[in-house]
Amino acid sequence: MASPRIRAAEPRRPNPPPSAPNRCVVLVPVGRYIEPRCEEGLRRLEERGYAVRRITGHSDIARGRSVMATEALAEGFEELMWIDSDVVFEADAVDRLRGSGLPFVGGIYPLKGPRRLAMTLLEPEATLVFGQGGGLRELRHLATGFMLTHRSVYETIQKHHQLPRCRGDRPAGIVPYFLSVIVKEGDGEPSYLSEDFSFCWRAREAGIRIFADTTIRLFHVGSYEYGWEDAGREWRLDPSFQMTIKRRG
Repeated sequence: MASPRIRAAEPRRPNPPPSAPNRCVVLVPVGRYIEPRCEEGLRRLEERGYAVRRITGHSDIARGRSVMATEALAEGFEELMWIDSDVVFEADAVDRLRGSGLPFVGGIYPLKGPRRLAMTLLEPEATLVFGQGGGLRELRHLATGFMLTHRSVYETIQKHHQLPRCRGDRPAGIVPYFLSVIVKEGDGEPSYLSEDFSFCWRAREAGIRIFADTTIRLFHVGSYEYGWEDAGREWRLDPSFQMTIKRRG
């Protein structure tokens, strides 16, 4: 049986040049340390004029991301670029996402250990092409390890879901954008969504579409640097990789 075709992304259209790098803040939650190759990418971004915030001390990641986002928005940043401290990337990939003109777009990388990608499809099953031949694809959920969001995403989510501004340690307070939710999508038991998938659920409920650029090569560092291919077969590095995926849940 042939796999259903993946839902087409919005047509490409000429986009205005992205705003100056200093209008975009790079937010990096740090658990224990930043992987050296991730730090290399962060320093390249700083050289290009990006504000990079390496933030430690949040054992509750849902609260931590909410605090980080609330403060960045209060400071006036137009774009929030989330990069996890164990994701390896090229600085050009950030510029590519910003040049897409999309308010919610990121890159795809695998989980560490299980052969799965850190995202959820819209369709029950689809074939994705990574690297050469890839492009923009709409998704149901996308992990925050390499995710660009415009401030309008947060404003729309807050208004649609009537999220309160809670008291925090700083004047900006905390808007719980990333508070985990329990939802029932389709048949079966309810799902307890992670903080990043909860953010995506809120976005889609508010009418915001989520995209990933599958041409962007990312690695997820564990016992070694996990790439797309690890989620689908025995490992080797390819300029282009195709994978048929079934949606979980």
